[in-house]
Amino acid sequence: MNKKTKKESVERLAMRVPTALKDKYNRAAELRGETFSGWAKNVLDEAAERQIREHEFTSMALADRIAFMEAVANPPEPTAHAIKAAKRYKKIFGL
Repeated sequence: MNKKTKKESVERLAMRVPTALKDKYNRAAELRGETFSGWAKNVLDEAAERQIREHEFTSMALADRIAFMEAVANPPEPTAHAIKAAKRYKKIFGL
């Protein structure tokens, strides 16, 4: 039985840039031994990954700060296990 492979859809991306920038981009592609198109895809992908990672880190950091402040403002009741551990700690350290 012959399996059909599912092809990924592809779209065209176009932009206009000054000649000096295009020359610089072509030079960078040559230095990496890539075509301009391949270089541009790699550079854009790297930049997108970095931007997304930075955004998620910042968002997560904000969410963590909010969770911390919420816990400080409204601390949960200690569990039976935590109370037992605190008593054991006080006994061991003579507090």
